[in-house]
Amino acid sequence: MRYFGTDGVRGTAGVDLTAELAFKIGRAAGLSLKPARALIGRDTRTSGPALEAACSAGLAETGCQVLSAGIIPSPAISHLVRLRGFHLGAVISASHNPPEDNGIKFYSPDGLKLPPDAEERIEEHLDVRPQNGPLGPISPWGEARELYVDFLLSVLGRGWGKGLRVVLDCAHGATAAVAPEVFSSLGIEVTTFGTELDGKKINATGVMNMGPLRELVRAEGADLGVAFDGDGDRALFVTSKGEVVEGDRLLGALAPHLLSWGEIASPAVVFTVLANKGPEEYLRARGFTVPRVPVGDRNVSLEMKTSGIEVGGEPSGHIVFGRYAPTGDGILTALYLLRALKRLDMGLEELVRPVPVYPQLRRDIPAGRFGREVLGEEKVKRAIAEAEKALGDSGRVVVRPSGTQPLIRVLVEGPDERMLAQAMEGICEAIQRALARRSGEGP
Repeated sequence: MRYFGTDGVRGTAGVDLTAELAFKIGRAAGLSLKPARALIGRDTRTSGPALEAACSAGLAETGCQVLSAGIIPSPAISHLVRLRGFHLGAVISASHNPPEDNGIKFYSPDGLKLPPDAEERIEEHLDVRPQNGPLGPISPWGEARELYVDFLLSVLGRGWGKGLRVVLDCAHGATAAVAPEVFSSLGIEVTTFGTELDGKKINATGVMNMGPLRELVRAEGADLGVAFDGDGDRALFVTSKGEVVEGDRLLGALAPHLLSWGEIASPAVVFTVLANKGPEEYLRARGFTVPRVPVGDRNVSLEMKTSGIEVGGEPSGHIVFGRYAPTGDGILTALYLLRALKRLDMGLEELVRPVPVYPQLRRDIPAGRFGREVLGEEKVKRAIAEAEKALGDSGRVVVRPSGTQPLIRVLVEGPDERMLAQAMEGICEAIQRALARRSGEGP
């Protein structure tokens, strides 16, 4: 059985991801990667302490010294592993998933998420027991949060935020322990909500529910709003008028300015297959190359590293500024955007206005364990091909099993919304019929 997906191991805590499995994964990581020192952190989920303890114990059984950062955004682990000489980072989080889920993801010494071959080696060691030897120590590392705050404040400078009014939605997740202090210390006038460290409410708002943030930004007359996800590795934005700005449009608008300022050395931006065609065309018209990679900020980071590209990201809000960090960091992204707007003396609406966005329709279909099998059926493949043919060169179709949840994700994009609706219905009907056959609920 394959446990690792797009972003580590995820599942319902106590059902798919038990304390026993967390222990085995920690032990297998220790055996296969042989870290001498590991740093572990978690988000606010109620299952977090138990799973962190189990994963830490597994690492310790291999002799690894484990330091716990407690509740902290997952990108903090990426930064601190790289900057403080750890051999492995681990985060107990299911990111944007609902409160009953949890997960485990690992970071290598350079702060990048582990590549698939390293995850495969961990899985190969799940049932391997170490030779008898001393257990590694496990202890809290109280300075982790302070060091992360210092990193955020130093990397982009201090004292530039006066005059900005921002609403932060921390989604009852890990950013609630850090973000309000960071933004306020820069002189930014901040209104916050979702700041209770309550794992039962994690992702009730934030990137998974932008409605409350849109309303509050308009009510407060704020310059913009920032929505984080549960573990803080991504952010989405709301303009002063309440319009949601996704990561691909934001990158399309920012990248030409970054090039002119010397913030990036070459005209290139990495997008994933889900990025809207509008921002890509906008960038290409300005001389940029825009390679696309599979979904996941790990794939964005790896392509940036391989190709020497310094910026990339996803519509979902994972954005990587390679000069400052090897992985997505929602707080860093928000600060970077605010500093850019201050430098340009414009609002977010004005920044993104020139970047076109093609109409898109998206749908998530619950698929249980049948996602990959269903997408291999001839009738489903035929429906997808017919939709692609109908939309032509001006449209796109992306159908894929989610790497983080038991869903099939469907996206159709193009200039004609009527044709998009027809394409979406044809694909989804074929998938649902195939799922019904698989589950014995239909012919």
